[in-house]
Formats: sequence, structure tokens, C-alpha cells
Amino acid sequence: MQAATLFFLTGIVMILFGVLALANPFAASLAVTTFIGALFLIGGIVQAWLTFQDRDGAHRLWHGVVALLNIVVGVWLVANPLAGTLSLAAVVGGLFLIMGTLRLMIGFQLAAGQLRLLLWLTGAASILIGILVFSDFEKAGSALLGLLLGIQLLADGIGLVALGFAARRK
Repeated sequence: MQAATLFFLTGIVMILFGVLALANPFAASLAVTTFIGALFLIGGIVQAWLTFQDRDGAHRLWHGVVALLNIVVGVWLVANPLAGTLSLAAVVGGLFLIMGTLRLMIGFQLAAGQLRLLLWLTGAASILIGILVFSDFEKAGSALLGLLLGIQLLADGIGLVALGFAARRK
């Protein structure tokens, strides 16, 4: 299979999954939370195994603590994805507020120009999204991760389809 075809087909699949995620952001949020929980769980188990394989034991205690924390977080996210989704949404909402504030601060330090305006606009948009997340947290929190996943899948899918068309022209 040629690279152009692979880009195009992968992009189409990502667009379809993006549309599905946007059609049901709550289910997509639960799926993301469960997936992240599984990653924490697998990472914790691997780290625990590596901790027991460590023969010199210089940092064995700390590796064991981190492994245990990863396992606990993984089990918690997988066992209770709704609570995990709300917790992850709170972290994401907080990151939007922090990143937006930092962009505004950087924008104020720059000389006037297009980059300054762009930083102000993206900073204000991030802060607005953070405020929206926390203004009606139950609704926004349960769908935020799914919406972000859907938007990301759509953007990546469109980019890959465009890349596939561009590769065919060459």
C-alpha cells in the first residue's frame, strides 16, 4: 500500500471516530478515562516488576512508591470512570486556565505585532474554556474529554487526508 493511500485511509478513519466522539462526548469521555486508567495500570505493573528486578536497589523504594501510586490510580480510573472523567476534566480545565493566563502574560511582554495579538486571542480563548468548564462542571466535565478527543481526531484526520492528497500529486 502506498503512503498516500495509507494517509488517506487513516485520515478517513480518524474523521469517522472524531464524528462519533462528537456525537456522544460523554461515552467518548468515559472511553478516554478507561484507556488512561489502563495505561496507568499497565505502567504501574511494569514499574513494579522492574522495581523487583533492580538488584542494587539504590532507588528501589521510590520506584515502588511510584509503581503503587500508578496502580492505585489505574484501578480507580478503570473501576470508576465517571469520577475519573470528572477528575481528569478538572485537571484539563485548570490547565486551560493556567495556559491561557501564561499566554496573556507573555503577550503583554511582547512588542506590538501579530504574535502579540495571537497570544492574546488564544490566551483569552483558553481562559474562557477553563471558565466554561468550571461554571457548569457536572455537564462540562463529563463531556469535555470526549469533545476534545473528537476535535483532535477530526483535525488530525483532515490533516492526514490532505497529506494523502498532496502525496498523490507528487
